[in-house]
Amino acid sequence: ICNTSRFETAGIAHELTYGGDWVGDDVETGGTAGGDSFYTPSGKRNVSGAYVQDKLTWEWLEVITGLRYDRYSLKDSEHETSGDRLSPRITVGVAPFESADLAGLQFYGTYAEGYRSPSLTETLISGNHPAGVTFPFLPNPNLKPETGKTVEFGVNYKQNDIFEGGDALRLKAAYFNNNVEDYIDGVTLSAFDPTSGCPFGPGIPICFQYQNFAKAKINGFELESVYDAGWGYAGFSASIINGHTISYEGERADLATIPSSQVTAQLGLRFLEDRLTVGGEVQYNGKPKGNPVAKDYTLVNAFASYQATDNLKLDVRADNLFDVKYTNPLNASTTAVLYEPGVTLKLAATMRFGG
Repeated sequence: ICNTSRFETAGIAHELTYGGDWVGDDVETGGTAGGDSFYTPSGKRNVSGAYVQDKLTWEWLEVITGLRYDRYSLKDSEHETSGDRLSPRITVGVAPFESADLAGLQFYGTYAEGYRSPSLTETLISGNHPAGVTFPFLPNPNLKPETGKTVEFGVNYKQNDIFEGGDALRLKAAYFNNNVEDYIDGVTLSAFDPTSGCPFGPGIPICFQYQNFAKAKINGFELESVYDAGWGYAGFSASIINGHTISYEGERADLATIPSSQVTAQLGLRFLEDRLTVGGEVQYNGKPKGNPVAKDYTLVNAFASYQATDNLKLDVRADNLFDVKYTNPLNASTTAVLYEPGVTLKLAATMRFGG
């Protein structure tokens, strides 16, 4: 739930947004196969938050200040944990130029903090891996929540009527650096290490457990651009992401499960008085260097959207048109290859009621 109020004080425009959210997980699993009850363990988790943000605008200066409160609780029949935190955010943007060519140029900087509670699976997963390779999963009820601190610097640019009346160009480039304290990631433990807590059991002598790392550092560069001529548009975007963890003992390791670096080109055309839009995109994905299983891959996607009436919109999308066999590093482990779906069709209808 959120609301935005707009008003002015002493010549300064305010856009005040405030609200709250709540998510509850109440999971109870069981079955004869044996795998479902530990991959998705039983338990309850409540995550809630409230926030307030004020966007202040005065001539060439824009300031966004915000504050968010997060709280969580997690428990099952044997364990219970909870936590809360207050996280600030501030963004300062300046657009100091007045000439026609540079009036749409803005420089900005952001400092923001975030808070993520551990999930039920990360905290409570347990039991033996079923079928094929057998080894134990260990729960970790002592997992701490993650705290992120992000610094971002960038530039925005917008310009209208460049080549013809009504066209528009939008550009955004940014560098970000995210430091995450108590980062949560999966760890493979050896049963031959008496300090690991991994017991010898059936199958191979290892265990898997989610643990906290002292820190994770994730940084990268993002570029977004789009040129819109009314009858069609073309877009180009790129992102380069790197990341590594640092253990409490000071050991450094590249992250295996971060988003792929991407380069995407998109083209769309409009017909029937702009009610119909059709287009396609080509997306190259470069695997994280810390993931030995994932590989680079390129996807070709197509899409169409039709505004049937003022209140009804139809969308269709076809992803991975050439049925590429690929692994998303966010869903891959460092030892097993988990392939994503092949050709995927998506249909959607959106209807608006009222004004």
